[in-house]
Amino acid sequence: MLRKSKEGLKPLYPGHLIALDTVEKFVNGTRRYIITFEDIYTRFSFAWATKNHASKAAKEFFELCLKVFPYSCNFLWVLTDNGSEFKKHFSENLKELHLTHYHTYPKTPKMNARVERFNRTIQDDWIDWHISELENPDIFNHHLMDYLIFYNTKLVHFAFQNKLSPMQYMLQWQSRQPIILNMPQESRIGWGYTKQLLHSIDKGLKID
Repeated sequence: MLRKSKEGLKPLYPGHLIALDTVEKFVNGTRRYIITFEDIYTRFSFAWATKNHASKAAKEFFELCLKVFPYSCNFLWVLTDNGSEFKKHFSENLKELHLTHYHTYPKTPKMNARVERFNRTIQDDWIDWHISELENPDIFNHHLMDYLIFYNTKLVHFAFQNKLSPMQYMLQWQSRQPIILNMPQESRIGWGYTKQLLHSIDKGLKID
């Protein structure tokens, strides 16, 4: 098991370092889980509600992230805590993709501070206002997509001097790069492809 160093991991480009976590909620005595994702370089984030937090659910969520994030071809480092959802099927999938899986030290959420901050934001701004919808994750996820589009395309971030959203920052970065010949076509298309995927995922895919 690889641990994140105390000096931290510093991403150099979109997809270089991504972080995942899980938010647990109780709805009428029933547990529901929202798995979250953030690309540390661009702050692009994604989330999805599930009925359980087994490693198979985390694996399926990660497969969504591979489709939604425009630069998933660049994924290299994956940072998670030591939760059971990030073991077995999830861990095996990362190995198959030749990605390096780093873990935080036990009981040290600050070591995954970026995604923890996204967790707080999405709870304060959206989840806690739609908590009743979590009884049916399909309904919850359907409405969640609109918030995620707003978060990634419209909401300016402190990390970018409160001037750019994650997608604006990503497009600005992209404009400064030479064409990467082995980049998948969908990655070159950018947000238009991602937005289409968000809606198609919302309509046709379930994670239990």
